[in-house]
Amino acid sequence: MEKDIIKRSIKVSLIVAVIFTPFLYLYIGSAFTYGFMAGAAWNIVNVFLLFHLVTNLITPVASNKGFGVIAGVIKFPIIYGLGYAVITYTNVSLYGILAGFSLILIIFALKALGIFYTNVIGLNSRRYGRST
Repeated sequence: MEKDIIKRSIKVSLIVAVIFTPFLYLYIGSAFTYGFMAGAAWNIVNVFLLFHLVTNLITPVASNKGFGVIAGVIKFPIIYGLGYAVITYTNVSLYGILAGFSLILIIFALKALGIFYTNVIGLNSRRYGRST
């Protein structure tokens, strides 16, 4: 898997979360919307830090090991502690948190399906026919 697909999925997740926010607030309510945004932000930051943790610490090539350690220190105690605090001490919808948390996973699945079908159908060959 390329590194680029994870970076693009993070960007698409941010865009989709921002686009969904006003509609969720208008049609479902504030508690669900706050939960959705908290879950989406939590998982986007989680995937970002996991990406940097893995690419900087578990690669055979030379990389920035310090940034990988910092990502691990931020990811495990701080991000999970903030998630626990949001779930325990705020009045957000748990269903909203689950929906937001699964947003980037749905985008990963859709991107993988798109890549699979592009390769199966053969759209990546860029053959458009003959011009004569």
